[in-house]
Amino acid sequence: MATILKAILGKVDRLKKATNSYIDDNLVNETIMPATEFIGHLKSFGLIAKPPEAMEGGAARGLKLWRDKVGALVFRRGNEIPELGASMNRRELFTVCGKLVGRYPIAGWLRTACSFIKRQAEGVKWNDRVGEKTTDMIQEVLVRVRAEDQVKGSWYVPKSKSGIVWCDASSIAIGVVLEVGGIMVEDAAWLRKIDGCNHINVVELDAVLKGVNLALKWGLHAIEISTDSATVLGWVTAVITNEWRVRTKGAAEMLVKH
Repeated sequence: MATILKAILGKVDRLKKATNSYIDDNLVNETIMPATEFIGHLKSFGLIAKPPEAMEGGAARGLKLWRDKVGALVFRRGNEIPELGASMNRRELFTVCGKLVGRYPIAGWLRTACSFIKRQAEGVKWNDRVGEKTTDMIQEVLVRVRAEDQVKGSWYVPKSKSGIVWCDASSIAIGVVLEVGGIMVEDAAWLRKIDGCNHINVVELDAVLKGVNLALKWGLHAIEISTDSATVLGWVTAVITNEWRVRTKGAAEMLVKH
């Protein structure tokens, strides 16, 4: 369906410039084209659209939108925080975790917490019941989310070709945050392998690479890298400036040098 919609919207240049579609949501810039004209165009191809609604106070791309105290358009999660039953199986646990982080661009510590809980979940098959320890962990997360939800941020992302990636790693996970124009626009996290044996400096370097890849996905050309690892800073500086040769040995030698 997304392919069909893209083809229809691409038939008219003005329509293509005025719209931005994501799955079943279509954003219309009414400074270019009124929403009624957009709906009429869809009807001419036999497609039915729901009545348009203003972004403020409405929903877009699975996010709820409203204006903060200074008038900026901000978002929060578009679904309700799930409730837990007396007990749950692995499928139900994974569903709850999926609803918590979903496709949200920003989820903060929730990403690592949900991934860790899924890894710790007892059982093998989807219908296997999870233990009391796992249930307590997800319940604690839900309490925290209701008090201070991490899924929130600025809807407007400044047009820019430069940004900052904040990269860090620990014994448990790797995390990166992309900042553009002083606004946090996306974050990501990955659990480390249980049997991982890479040195922390190599893991910190992996975080930087993941951060750069995230920035490139946004089309940024100038990327400022923020890391608390002096070793990684030296490696990256050496490669970029070509001032000296990176000297390292071991299993991660190719990763560090290239």
